[in-house]
Amino acid sequence: MEHGPGPAIPCGLGARDPATDKMGRMSPLTENSDTGMRPAWRWAIALAAVAALGALVAAVARPKGLSVQTAAVRRSNLLVPVQCDGTLEPPPGGELRAADAATVAELLAKNGDRVASGTPLVRLENADLSRRALDARSEALRIEGEHAAAAADADEFERAEKHAARVYEADARLLASGAITRMTYEGDELALSQARDRLRAARARLAALEGAGKGEPSRIELARQSAADLDRRVAALTVRAPGDGLVYGLPRRVGESVAVGQVVANVIDPAHRRLRARVDQADLPQTTAGQRLLVTFDGLPGERWEGTVTFVDPGLRDVGGREVGEVLGEVADPKAKLPSNAAVDVQIVTGEKSGALVIPRASLFRDGNRRYVYVFDAGRARRQDVTVGLLGLSEVEVVGGLAEKDTVILPGATALSDGVRVRSANARG
Repeated sequence: MEHGPGPAIPCGLGARDPATDKMGRMSPLTENSDTGMRPAWRWAIALAAVAALGALVAAVARPKGLSVQTAAVRRSNLLVPVQCDGTLEPPPGGELRAADAATVAELLAKNGDRVASGTPLVRLENADLSRRALDARSEALRIEGEHAAAAADADEFERAEKHAARVYEADARLLASGAITRMTYEGDELALSQARDRLRAARARLAALEGAGKGEPSRIELARQSAADLDRRVAALTVRAPGDGLVYGLPRRVGESVAVGQVVANVIDPAHRRLRARVDQADLPQTTAGQRLLVTFDGLPGERWEGTVTFVDPGLRDVGGREVGEVLGEVADPKAKLPSNAAVDVQIVTGEKSGALVIPRASLFRDGNRRYVYVFDAGRARRQDVTVGLLGLSEVEVVGGLAEKDTVILPGATALSDGVRVRSANARG
């Protein structure tokens, strides 16, 4: 009996496909036949990734050098200053004080007025002083009158004495010839004696008024001097400008009481403000009259005033534990911005050069008597000896060893050495 073909059995239900392994995966032969050259380009990608990773590792591992700050060698105007502190002061005579206690009678100017020399600013009043001055003038006039009368009496008595002397001399001859009686002779003798007594009294009175000499002042001189002194004090009650300038510091109102020595006005010349600076002992030998001054004031930041040294005191004094010498100068303040008696910062220019070749002072090193810098040269630090000129506060003049195109390295946390690899941090931004 023939059997026909049986029913087909699905592969997933127990039949094994010859193209698969026991677990149903594709055999290598079948895979290769399906994908062609797939293993080859996978290997190529893997090799490229390995090469890129190696390059990255090499780049990271390669030394980059120290990060340093650099500065270009450049030309600039270089100042060599002595730094000190100072105080602005009124000029001599610019601070006007009351010579006597008084009351403000009249304000003749206003604060901020520009006045000429001799302009009345304030009139003060002292009734007692004015009365004493009037009495002194009257006394001087009385003594002058007494002196004039005594001098006239002395002249008159001198003429009378001379006349009596001539009469008495003539009487002696006449008496001898019998021309006159003895009674007449004795009368003329008595008249001469009385004339001489009156002359001596008049001369003594005149001498008492004129003084006995020997360098001592006479009564009339004393009276005149007293009156003149009191007149000057009364005149000083009208306070006048000692020179051209701006007036400030006037009393606030009429009727205000003023004490002896109290400042009642100030006059300054803005073009010639007076400065008193205190220079440390070590810097004093570098300071001389005629040097330029640069002045700054904390109350007006960003502004600067210029002046000139006028006097250097060679002596020293102790100021707050510092041995200093005092230096006087004049400062121009044409806009009158600086307050009087203000504390200021001062630079006295002891050296100056235009267009100097300069580097930062921090980049300069010393090795004994040699000075050197590190030059930035194609990613390397190269030691270079230099010759320096003027030494400023933050910059140094270079007169040999560098050119304007060079770049110097500033010191950092890591010490430099010749040839070390470096990179400029300035190039980052």
